[in-house]
Amino acid sequence: MNEPRKHSILLVDDEPEVLFSLKGLLRREFNLHTAETGSEAMEILARHEIHVVMTDQRMPEMTGVELVQRVKCQYPEAIRIVFTGYADIKSVIDAINKGGLYRYITKPWDPDELVELLREAVAEYDKIVQGKQLLADLQDYVRRCQDVIAEIRNPEVGTPDARADIESLFQIGNALLDRLRTTGVSPSVVPAIRT
Repeated sequence: MNEPRKHSILLVDDEPEVLFSLKGLLRREFNLHTAETGSEAMEILARHEIHVVMTDQRMPEMTGVELVQRVKCQYPEAIRIVFTGYADIKSVIDAINKGGLYRYITKPWDPDELVELLREAVAEYDKIVQGKQLLADLQDYVRRCQDVIAEIRNPEVGTPDARADIESLFQIGNALLDRLRTTGVSPSVVPAIRT
């Protein structure tokens, strides 16, 4: 039986003992990468698909807010979390406004709450990726519909299989609408396609 895929989490903190503690807590459930600096974190992001970046705010060379800003620009799907032992409201505001932060947490954290937060974060990542794939599939579907309409309007360039193409598009369209309904869109907003 296949094990479920482990989501990749990048932990960034300049204190090795914090990284060690987090690895001990999270290694069974997540695929972990660690970095002690922002530049090291960016190198890891360039080499690996990372689903969640969880970074300390106070680090030398690059703050957590600066790191999440870079991550937001270069890896927008990655969910971004900042943690710190300091109550710095300006950092919180900057992280939210500039880094598109998913959550901001303070040290020390409750281990169970942290694991639950990361589960929610990877679920959010999956939702974003699935939404982007659905959008790409819908765009492809619309292009195919436009091609069939062009064939019907211009019989000289059309194919004799236009009716089969239309039937196929109805089936594909309804399957796409079913996928859209699973995203939580109200059923009244997403009617079925009728032949």
